[in-house]
Parts: sequence; structure tokens; C-alpha cells
Amino acid sequence: MPSYLRQCFALFSLYPKDHQIDSYKITALWEALGLIALPTTNRTREDVGNQYLHELLSRSFLQDFENFDTFYGFRIHDLVHDLALFVAKDECLQVTSDSQNISDNVRHLSFTKSSLFENLVTKETAAVRTVLFPIGATVTNNEALLNICLSKFKCLRVLDLHGSTFRTLPRTITKLKHLRYLDISRNPCIKRLPDSICKLQSLQVLSVNGCMELEALPKGLRKLISLWCFQFSTKQSILPLSEIANLGSLEFLTVESCNNVESIFGGVKFPALKTLLVWHCQTLKYLLLNDQNFPKLETLMVNNCRNLDLELLKGDHEEESSKLKLKFIGFINLSQLVVLPKWLQEAANSLRCLYVSNCHNIETFPDWLATLIHLKTLTIKNCPKFVSLPDNILHLSALENLRIEGCPDLCKKYAPHVGKFWPRISHIKNIFIDEPEGLEEERE
Repeated sequence: MPSYLRQCFALFSLYPKDHQIDSYKITALWEALGLIALPTTNRTREDVGNQYLHELLSRSFLQDFENFDTFYGFRIHDLVHDLALFVAKDECLQVTSDSQNISDNVRHLSFTKSSLFENLVTKETAAVRTVLFPIGATVTNNEALLNICLSKFKCLRVLDLHGSTFRTLPRTITKLKHLRYLDISRNPCIKRLPDSICKLQSLQVLSVNGCMELEALPKGLRKLISLWCFQFSTKQSILPLSEIANLGSLEFLTVESCNNVESIFGGVKFPALKTLLVWHCQTLKYLLLNDQNFPKLETLMVNNCRNLDLELLKGDHEEESSKLKLKFIGFINLSQLVVLPKWLQEAANSLRCLYVSNCHNIETFPDWLATLIHLKTLTIKNCPKFVSLPDNILHLSALENLRIEGCPDLCKKYAPHVGKFWPRISHIKNIFIDEPEGLEEERE
């Protein structure tokens, strides 16, 4: 294994065995630690990160690998995790008990419980670059935990304290001048962030999503000149989108649980944004997207926004409705989704993956689905009223992956070799259809 890949692989030892990992998070971690070497060509961080993942996949180091075209999901199973521990040697340590010693050579630390952190971290060290809690920094005294990080690890690059419960983030966070990755998401207690956080000009990733009591985002966000990934929740009724849009490097944006907002993105340009996730925004009615304002948008995922008008997702005016070049679209937990929105046809020349999950009122796809000539992956999960695929699904000549689960009627009709409509999809290279109850008895 080449040295650049060995360093990346070693970091898998920080996660528990069988932990679900996504390409976004691991690529962000690699880059924050300086492990992604960007060549002088036009290749991006994403390109290089995906190359590394495919090299690891080709060596059978990644299991349960799912390809969503613009991102991937996978796990690290037991034997491979043991190999990662061996490769990491003394540089990476996953702390699971009080009896472990933290050597002076350790650069990357993860903890299964925050109490272990308080008990074992006793001395200041400039060597530590990473502190993370893969399953959440829950319980115990989170303020003490945070203060230890700020006082003892002056050269931290990565600090992941998601799931913690501290009430304030100290202004002294600015002492971590080298910090590139900060995750304090899923904190149920924090109400404000200090404006001084915007002085962290090396910060590449900032995650404050799922902080349900956060009253406002900090002022001065535009100063975060290195930020390419921003995930947030806030109680604000008007989001500071113009300030966020001034983040010229921003490629990944999550808007989550902003439950006082009715409309977002009207007239605001995001020239570099590639991925947009809009989750759990219950009052959101309008999501205004178009090609002029989102010229590089490739991935769009909308999850549990029950009042969102999906047909108006691209705006009211025809002149605003130029074609988005989306590669991945995900609709999740949307009871209002009865048919696919018509504007989705505009992505016919770019769309590679369509993911529909937990949409309990959708019954079928329209015939124009066949115009999505580049569609490679189609997933339908937990849509109990879904009864049939279009007759012309044969025209989707690029379709390689079809996954259907939690759709009883659909699974029965398209069951491999025995379903009534199996011949319509049998040409597809990779098919997973879960077996509905009663089908096994029918076969016997």
C-alpha cells in the first residue's frame, strides 16, 4: 500500500468496528489533516478523496459499499479494522477503557465515552492533531472536556464533539489557530456561538446542525475564508444567506431544523456549492433554486420538510427556471410527494441517481422517467403505496443498480424470476429486492 494511502487507511482505526462511514466525512477528515494532496491539474478534493476510496475498495478494505454517484457509504469490518490498528501503530488510538495509556507519539485520539477523555488526558501536548467521539460526546461534564481541549492541544486540526451538552463555546476557541474541522452538532443546550469563532480562518468544516436551541448564527461568517462545508440549525426567521453566500469556497451546505423559516435562497448566488441538504425544516414552503445561482449544484437531498411545495422548488418564474445539472436527487420523509415534480425532467442529461425513501403517498413514477437517459442508480425504500414502475423502464439503458425494499406490492410484482413484471427489469446488472411476506410460501 502506498504511503499516502496507508496514512488515510490508518485513520479508520479511530472508529468502532462496523461503524457506518460516508465519503463526505472521511474526505473532510483527510483534508483537514493534510492527507489529500491536490495536484496542479483541475482535480478537486472530492476527486482525490474518491480515488483514495476506490483504491481501498479495490483492495477489499471497504465493506457494504454503496455508490450514490456523488458520494459513498461503507463500513470497516473486524479483520480490516484490526489491520488499520496495525498500520496506525502508535499514531492513532481509540480509547475504550481507563486502563489504556496515551503515549507521547499519539497524534489522533478517539474516545468511546467522554469520561475516558477526562480521566486519561492529563498533560499538555503539541503532538495531538485529532480528538473525536465517533458515537457522540454524551454525558459527564462537557465544559471540562472542552476546556481540556482548548488548554492542552494547541495544534489541533480536528475537534469532533458532536452530541455534547456544553452551554457555551468559549471565546478562547480562537486559540486553536490551526483548527480546520469543528463539529459540535447535536448539542441540545447551546444557545449562542461567539462571534470570535469567525476568526478561525483555517476552518474548513463547521457543523452546528441539530443544535435545536441555537438562537442565531455568529456574525462575520464571511471571514471564514477557508470554509467549504457548513452545516447549521438556527431559530432565526431570516437566515444570513448573503453572508453565507460570500463564503467563496463553500461546496457543501446543510440547512437543518430551521423551523421559523418559510423561504430560502431567493436571489442569492452560491457559485461553488455542489451539495445541498435541507432537513427537518417544518415551516419551509419555498426552496428557490436555479442554474444562475447554483451553477455547480450536483447533489440535492430534501428530508422531512412537510410544508415544502416540491413543484415550486425551483421558483415561481419561468425565467428563473434554467436547468440545474443535478447528479443526485433524494426525497426522504415527504408525505406530500405523490408524483415526482416535473422540473426533475430538466436534469435528464445529468441525473445519475434517484433516491426516494419513506414517502408514504407516492404510488408510481411518471412515464417521463424514461427520459432520464443517464440514470444509473434507482432506489425506492419504505414507500408502502408504491405499486408499479413505468412500462417503459426498459428505455433506461444506463440503469445499472435497482434497489426496492419496504414496498410490499412492488416487491411482489418485481420479485426476481417469479414476479409478474420481473422480465421488465431482469436486464439490470445489480438488483436488490427484499422478499415480501408470503412470497416464500408461494414459491413452495
